[in-house]
Amino acid sequence: MVDPTTDGQRPVHTAFVHTAFVHTAFVHTSVVHIPGVHTSVSTPHSWEVFLMASNLAPRFSALSRRLPALLVFWSLGAQAIPANAPDGCARTRSAEGITEYRLDNGLRVLLAPDDTQTTTAVDLTYRVGSRNEHDGQRGLSHLLEHLVLRGTPTHPDISASFQRRDMNVKASTSAERTHYAATFLAAPATLAWYLGWHADAMVHTGVTRADVDGVLPKILDEVEAGENAPERVLRQKMRSAVFHWHRYGNDPMGTRADFANVRIDLLRAYYREYYQPDNAVLTITGKFDAAATLSAIVETLGKVPRPSRNMPADYDVESLRDGNHAITLRRRGGYPLAAAMYHVPAPHSRDHTLLLLAADMLATGGAHRLRGELVTPGLAGTISSTALGWRDYGLIEFIAALKPAVDNDNAQRILNRTVESVRLHPYTQAELDQARRRWLDGWTRAQADPLALADALSKASVSGDWRLVFLERDRVRDATLIDVQRAAERYLLRANRNQGSYIPTAEPERQPATAPIDLGPELKRYDTDVD
Repeated sequence: MVDPTTDGQRPVHTAFVHTAFVHTAFVHTSVVHIPGVHTSVSTPHSWEVFLMASNLAPRFSALSRRLPALLVFWSLGAQAIPANAPDGCARTRSAEGITEYRLDNGLRVLLAPDDTQTTTAVDLTYRVGSRNEHDGQRGLSHLLEHLVLRGTPTHPDISASFQRRDMNVKASTSAERTHYAATFLAAPATLAWYLGWHADAMVHTGVTRADVDGVLPKILDEVEAGENAPERVLRQKMRSAVFHWHRYGNDPMGTRADFANVRIDLLRAYYREYYQPDNAVLTITGKFDAAATLSAIVETLGKVPRPSRNMPADYDVESLRDGNHAITLRRRGGYPLAAAMYHVPAPHSRDHTLLLLAADMLATGGAHRLRGELVTPGLAGTISSTALGWRDYGLIEFIAALKPAVDNDNAQRILNRTVESVRLHPYTQAELDQARRRWLDGWTRAQADPLALADALSKASVSGDWRLVFLERDRVRDATLIDVQRAAERYLLRANRNQGSYIPTAEPERQPATAPIDLGPELKRYDTDVD
């Protein structure tokens, strides 16, 4: 399924860890929910796995801010990390209670044991998503996500296996990652079994026509749900317009045409290319024995051979904006929307963090600027800001859910003007202090959540390095008003704006559908007889 972080709810604000490690971002994450397995179809914002603020945002987005609390847990309940790694892996680094290992086959492992927890969370992430899909391949990552959860010859009914062990499992696909996350009451046998299943799935997932036919109905249901969500459609169309060249503009959900014509040989090659240990990150958090778990990892996933192929190089580069762009969507149903999207640097840039704070001041809290301009006068019901970030680029977007009969053009002008007027109306120290407090207090209040921690570390790893989680926290804490103002003035510009409007229309105009034309009969009359 597509990474669902909002499920169609109005997002409030997404923190760096949650959005950037989107992870992702425009992450069309199709979360697959199975009985005992959580694979749910993401809706509007989640498909793309738009990493936005949602019901989970307070936990995910604040991860970096929550770290002080996590460190308390670790200092009180964390186990000693094995001093000597078993044969087949090497310890590479440790930071703030987390230790990284590298197996001989290339698999990266992050362990963060915490004996104060009662559950274990396991996240296996493959660095593959819609950015890796070429023409005719849209949705291959999403398709493989579902195929893995179909089972293997050794594990033919994986859903039942999860249910018997009382496991909560979800999977999602986004622009840069496909991941499988599980939580369960801490039990060494369950953990060892789950690691063994992943090793089996990495090698023996069925990729045949029958397998594809078995999962396509579920996938097409997700596609249809996305097509029927106006906000999700508007966001995807804006994203495609924002990224002219980079495949971040691809929809992680995939397209009906490519699913209908999928070539099994290409799908199988895609699986063998990306579902490999040297392209994966395994993160385990919560309650578990670190030494025993590391040995279990080596004995299961560590036995998968390292591939001989070299990963294809990424060469997509997006051109600089040469002016603002606009998208208008007219469909039946829903409520009117006004949105603005701005190119920003990737999460590893300090400016990305500064812009998160700038967006927070514009659209979060009880008295933010956009509320005063759109909600208080009765033009909009809700306002949200979303920060998206991937390895190469980032986006900041604002969206207003308008009241019925409100003039879209007028609301759009107010939205644009408010966001882009920071030069004329600079931020205040009080606004920055409140934004920073929201971030840091959110982390302090949040309880240690093994699944949220594993997810954030996974997203950070895909974006460049899991330690970005800690760097983000420190950047939020150290940001100055001058720095935030400078970043906002550089990026929240008209020339950098991509705006979108959704206008509910009872009878939208549509051009006729086109179909291939056989010109043979018409052209035949020009032929002359040839002896």
